[in-house]
Amino acid sequence: MKTLKTIITVIAISLSTIFSVTATENKPTKSTKTLRTEIVSLLGDNIPITLKESCKAEISFIINNNNEVVVISVDTKASEFKSFVKQKLNYKKINLKNIKKGEIYIIPVKINTK
Repeated sequence: MKTLKTIITVIAISLSTIFSVTATENKPTKSTKTLRTEIVSLLGDNIPITLKESCKAEISFIINNNNEVVVISVDTKASEFKSFVKQKLNYKKINLKNIKKGEIYIIPVKINTK
């Protein structure tokens, strides 16, 4: 009986966690799309990194009270790209309205080889 209660409790906690995660995911708004465009323009087209194959990265950052980008982390296998992103984006001004300050934004980036 004790193991049955434990199993039911574990299942209930698991289901509530799954439903709460799916409920908070939302579609990107217009302001986040313009923010992504602004970040990509700050990074530029010519990235001085030589890669053997294309790879993906996720850039996590927040906007501080001075409308500056503060890079929290860059999740990628290419270590050169991490330092490049931090150099290009850290403390650069963003001229966008309707951006929540202090909120963590995550933008996926694909790096193509030439």
